[in-house]
Amino acid sequence: IRTRARSFWVDGDVARRAQWEAATLMAELGCVIERVTSECKALDADAAGWVKAYTGESGWFQADALQRRLEAWVASMGDDVEHEKALAIVRREHEELLKRMAIGFSQALRASDWQVNGELHQTQVYADVVQPSGKRVAYFWVDAMRYEMGVELARQVDGAEGLTIRPAIAALPTITPVGMAALLPGASASFSVVKHKDGLAAVVDGHAMPGLSERLKHLKARVPGAVEYALGKLLSTPASRLAREVGDASLIVVRSQEIDFAGEADGDLLARQVMESVLGNLNRAIRKLAGAGVEHFVITADHGHQFGMRKSDDMKTDHPGGDTVEIHRRCWVGRGGKTPPGTVRVTGAELGYDTDVDFIFPTGLGVFKAGGDLSYHHGGISLQELVIPVISFRMPVPAGSETQGQSVQLEGVPHELTNRTFGVRLVLAQLGLFAQEPVPLRVTLVAGSEQVGHVGMALNGEFDRESGLLKVEPNVMVSVGLMLSRDDCENVRILIQDPKTDAVIGESVTIPVRLGI
Repeated sequence: IRTRARSFWVDGDVARRAQWEAATLMAELGCVIERVTSECKALDADAAGWVKAYTGESGWFQADALQRRLEAWVASMGDDVEHEKALAIVRREHEELLKRMAIGFSQALRASDWQVNGELHQTQVYADVVQPSGKRVAYFWVDAMRYEMGVELARQVDGAEGLTIRPAIAALPTITPVGMAALLPGASASFSVVKHKDGLAAVVDGHAMPGLSERLKHLKARVPGAVEYALGKLLSTPASRLAREVGDASLIVVRSQEIDFAGEADGDLLARQVMESVLGNLNRAIRKLAGAGVEHFVITADHGHQFGMRKSDDMKTDHPGGDTVEIHRRCWVGRGGKTPPGTVRVTGAELGYDTDVDFIFPTGLGVFKAGGDLSYHHGGISLQELVIPVISFRMPVPAGSETQGQSVQLEGVPHELTNRTFGVRLVLAQLGLFAQEPVPLRVTLVAGSEQVGHVGMALNGEFDRESGLLKVEPNVMVSVGLMLSRDDCENVRILIQDPKTDAVIGESVTIPVRLGI
């Protein structure tokens, strides 16, 4: 790929470059799959060891990150992947790796009495990370953000001081009502999961919390004056108004449901596209709150997720029967019934809960015959579902602009978008005698106040996928391939910013979106 990816035809055709980028992602994922498969075979039955192997500097989470990028890239390409056989092989091998990891970790977790010694538990996040951060903290609850996405988000936060990312073990079962309640004040001292009315509820400080309204009521009782935003609302709030609303609040909670909503609603192309825009919008929200004077940030999730190949009938597990409280694709909650093959039963007492209900989880990649998507799911005990990121850092008050003398000229901007993948050319004009060092830029597609697309590849510039930054030399023409990751936009703009100050140094006219024409 490195030898052949540059040619007259490839350099001049965004669609050809997109095919080569897909091939690159396949090759990178294949190499990581081989390494992780070998390491899995050598690991013993200790849950803490599996978590360390998954979250380490060269951890197994890298396979998940590459698989997500590959699938998002393929979903956004204007043409079908030409090397379909290679794609099918890599997908199959990744699925085999997920199965090996799921079975091995479930065995280790059971052998470790359902405890992961030495790791932060989700119920400790508020007491151990949020409270000590400072008197004003922005606390992000990101529904279904798995560990690898947290790592990528951490790498995209420019200018952060004292940034750390660590794993935490989510409360079981890994579903939203349980995980979100585990992030509340008081969860470290008192937390349980019980049958409540006709379903399941988490209990904190003796109060059952089956839904969002109960969780927010508890939050504001424990932290008077706390301010709460949905991610979309925060992004659309003007900066001056946001500063007034935040005021002197000691806790600003930001809720993001986009990942889980997209996965549950449509577990294929659309979900892949939407998920790729979430990290960029979280980064935008962080910078917006920093501009409003918020310095301390903690970002975490209620649970992770599995997102692989669609499950066929032979991977669907029979209903356990008995007195069912709730059943999801990856967990059953109730009393009695049977324990189907390929599953494991654990009592509430074994999980530390004051309850008489049992929990049954698939040990591999199987799913129960229940509602929900057959590609995207959570609720179970795999590493991808159970290990969540906890990111903490300080954002200093934004300094003055460092972009004086800099501007970006855009060329080749399309009159309208009829394809998700398209190319433009840009030149950074920078004055001064010592202006020849590469300069980092953040180039995004925005609709209104939200990011809806990003750079996918660059020619004559250096694009870092993990940070999302494009490095260019001043006065050099750079060809950039952009990918629209949302289909619900009427029009978009190309926005070019200084990543240190957020100052806009280049912007396109509004581009109508006419996909499918």
